[in-house]
Amino acid sequence: MKNMLLLFFFTLVSSSGALSQEAGKSVMSQDGIAINYSDCGKGETTLLFVHGWNINKEYWQAQLAHFCPKFRVVAIDLPGFRQPEALREAWTVEAFGEDVVQIMESLDLKQVVLIGHSMGGDIILEAALKAPERVIGLVGIDNFKDPRPAYSTEEEEGYKQFLAALRTDYQNVIAPLAEAQLFHPETSPVHKKRVMDDFRAVRPEVAVGSIEPLIFYAKKETEQLQRLDKKLYLINSDYTPTDEEALAKYCGAGFEVVPIHATGHYPMIEKPEEFNEKMEVVLGKILKE
Repeated sequence: MKNMLLLFFFTLVSSSGALSQEAGKSVMSQDGIAINYSDCGKGETTLLFVHGWNINKEYWQAQLAHFCPKFRVVAIDLPGFRQPEALREAWTVEAFGEDVVQIMESLDLKQVVLIGHSMGGDIILEAALKAPERVIGLVGIDNFKDPRPAYSTEEEEGYKQFLAALRTDYQNVIAPLAEAQLFHPETSPVHKKRVMDDFRAVRPEVAVGSIEPLIFYAKKETEQLQRLDKKLYLINSDYTPTDEEALAKYCGAGFEVVPIHATGHYPMIEKPEEFNEKMEVVLGKILKE
């Protein structure tokens, strides 16, 4: 059971960024929560960066600095993770996907490349299928590593017990698992501290309320991948494997894995220059399609 939970964290848990709230812009979600965002650059093509579980838009700072001279670049804070008073009926992948669509519609973004880290991959998949006319490409960051439509009975029971433990004692359950499993041996202590500080700072009701539907999104994920009519690009750490054989079963429009070496789950902060170079290559391919 312990091994199942560790594998779960490698494949699904997303990074989180520094929790200093910056002054910025916002639009309202459909259920009345502010969606804060950063917006820079100009151009017909927009890069829209979406974070995952417990993260915020500041994890994309090196990407904004690099790409804003070339594109319009928008990075969002998904509702809840940095908002102590925010309430939502359900913190689901689908609801977060609607938030991304709301940003695209409110800002009238066109020719959008959606870029989602970890849980953000499922979120951009939802958004792309809800607003296909606005999206020209999808890039996942360290995600879609093990797509499959169902868990074994043992795995499902392990996840249920894990969620029960999180509800009982979020701080003491999440910290050691995350610290032990999300990093490469070469990951900087500074980056480790940043991530761990953010894990500890998230409200348990949001953290647990969003990770539970993510865990059980697996079946829908494979269905949505089959519906996708755009090639999926993945910049994935090779520290943990990507099951390309499984991806081939579900990505009807094709996929390409671009590995990045010697990073943990956070390549955009662990090796930002190399990450940006790989993103440049991927964007070049998307813009030619």
